[in-house]
Amino acid sequence: MEKIVLIPAYKPENKLTSLAEKLSENGLRVVIVDDGSGMSFRSIFDDSENCAEVIRCEENGGKGRALKRGLEYIKERFTPPYIIVTADADGQHKLPDILNAAEAAEKNPDSLVLGARTISRDMPTRNWFGNLYTRIAFLFAAGRLLGDTQTGLRGFSDRMLPFMLGVKGSRYEYEMNVLLHWARSNSPIEEVAISTVYEDGNSTSHFKVIRDSVNIYWQLVKFSATAFLSFALDVALFAALLCFGLPVVWANIAARLVAAPLNFTALKLSDRRHRTDTTLSAARYFALAAAVLALNTLIVWWLCSLGMGAVGAKVLTDIILFFMSFEVERKFMYRLKR
Repeated sequence: MEKIVLIPAYKPENKLTSLAEKLSENGLRVVIVDDGSGMSFRSIFDDSENCAEVIRCEENGGKGRALKRGLEYIKERFTPPYIIVTADADGQHKLPDILNAAEAAEKNPDSLVLGARTISRDMPTRNWFGNLYTRIAFLFAAGRLLGDTQTGLRGFSDRMLPFMLGVKGSRYEYEMNVLLHWARSNSPIEEVAISTVYEDGNSTSHFKVIRDSVNIYWQLVKFSATAFLSFALDVALFAALLCFGLPVVWANIAARLVAAPLNFTALKLSDRRHRTDTTLSAARYFALAAAVLALNTLIVWWLCSLGMGAVGAKVLTDIILFFMSFEVERKFMYRLKR
């Protein structure tokens, strides 16, 4: 199966040509996207044309747009089946790691393969904090704990091209959107360990700390909002019903019966790309949500019997069952149509 390495590049160093040569020598096809680097860098891309296919963009549009431009090119020029590996142009991704990602993608054609770096304090400070906090935020937003949510080394088969081209985003947030939508669809993700390389403290990175961080975390906030709004509504209704004299058990059931349909509707509207038949997904959602509600009510009642305040017991129970509830939504609502 043919393997293609897609490299988006903006104002790269000469090491880009060296990387392209090594990849070509190892039997990989190389597609490089010049993301509006300008005439000062023209010679680097000219030299790379000896071993790679170079797509030139007149203006800088961002990493996401460059990746999608390259994917469109591959879709038009290459005949399936094939494997695509995206790699960075700044020297972070070494030849053995790219080859391993390509091999893993070939073995798992329905999976998104991530080259996962080891998160350690040896990283530059901004990268260490960024990776740590993004992993935690991604866990709450998508219900999965990944080893590296910010890796640019990713492998996938041609089967994923329609999905990849349909994800929104033009800059660094595009890669986060890909992960969020893929994870929320309950689609398989494989991680392969790769080297952690930050040459010169990652000084060659074009990541704009404020602008790009805001864009990335905004995607996480949007994906988390549904769960947190549902949680807030559930607790608020529970507290109000208690004030009207309803027993703890019935207040908990009534609050969830109101919050669950709103949560279901919001989830369906927030991820239209992975919509399935509404009747079927609703049946799955509410059947399993009923089981979660029964367990939720039992725990709240038990905590109250131990002397804990009703609202405190409700909040604690919802936090404990948060990930279980998310797994219900993720596995039985979102079915990616292949």
